[in-house]
Amino acid sequence: MMQNTNKIQQQILFITDLEKMLGRNRLTLRRWWTDGKFPEPIKLNGTTLAWHTETINHWIQKNINRKIGGDFL
Repeated sequence: MMQNTNKIQQQILFITDLEKMLGRNRLTLRRWWTDGKFPEPIKLNGTTLAWHTETINHWIQKNINRKIGGDFL
C-alpha cells in the first residue's frame, strides 16, 4: 500500500499548540517573548496570536539543551 507523502504540514501554530509542544504555559511564553527570548507572535484578525511553524522549529533547534529564564526545554 502506498503512503500519501503529499500531506500538508501545519504552517501556523497557535498559543495552545506551543503550550503542548514546549510544556510551558502562555504566561511563561509571553514573558519569554517580551524579554526577547522567544519569537514574537503575529496577530491574525488583530487579536489571535500565531507563529510560523518554521520560526518555532528554528528556535527549538537553536535552544535545545540551553537554559532559558531558569527553565530547561
